[in-house]
Amino acid sequence: MKLFKRAAYLPLGVDVTAESVSVVVPRAGADGFSVRETISREVTRVDAAQLDLTIAQTIRAIVESLETQERRCILAAPSQDVVTRTFLVPPGMGRKEAERAAALEAGTIVDWPASERVVALDPISATLGEMLLSVARKSTVERLVAIARAGGLRPVAVDVPACAWRRAVPDADAVLDCQSDRAELVIFGAAIGTNHLFPPRFVDDRLASQVRAAFVDARRNGIADVQRLAILGTQYRYETLEPLLRDDGYTIGPVALGGITSPPWTFAFGLATWSIAHVGLAAG
Repeated sequence: MKLFKRAAYLPLGVDVTAESVSVVVPRAGADGFSVRETISREVTRVDAAQLDLTIAQTIRAIVESLETQERRCILAAPSQDVVTRTFLVPPGMGRKEAERAAALEAGTIVDWPASERVVALDPISATLGEMLLSVARKSTVERLVAIARAGGLRPVAVDVPACAWRRAVPDADAVLDCQSDRAELVIFGAAIGTNHLFPPRFVDDRLASQVRAAFVDARRNGIADVQRLAILGTQYRYETLEPLLRDDGYTIGPVALGGITSPPWTFAFGLATWSIAHVGLAAG
């Protein structure tokens, strides 16, 4: 494991939604990775025409209050606008050729026009030639980057949500995010997992039923055999959902980071670990 000899600030992890913005300021030093500062703020409710400007203003207010001068950041494409698959690179195929093949493969995965696709390849297993193929909507990525820049940030990467969640909650097989009206379930697979978005105002019994069904499908399709579920939400929501799922034999626990239960900046933390995961300083 290679450690940084001096303390170094890393790109910020920035979670941007229509409802809130969360920022995590990471640092790497002799003791490894640490979080120096976290800020979460709600976005003022406005009409659609003013939303991007309001989000940018929320980001700028956070940025101006940070103690660090770091402005580089890691963002994430919304789950509904990114698709991932495993991609096998045949022996002897070069990087450029693999990227061209991945671009062709993307056309069989999504029905978006070629001009609307952002395609990326990231290594999973060098020995097996296995890579992660990500396809995101170009217009969504460009909008997200533009909002961040208008807020005073300098985006350096746009991450895949499931990857960020897995780094944030490495000890679980799945995470259920109930922070906003719309719940999101992320199931972690051996290489890639699945995302499930549930409609607003789902009653807890109905949500638990949908989570169970997603677990069964993941097991049937060979994606994952979920045993441990982490729930991110209010204490009331956790205490309501936990017994509904525990009775099915799953191990249920709240998300906890740094001794804090269900921090609103959990996803931003996962994004903040992006730049150091490959050198072994964070779980991933």
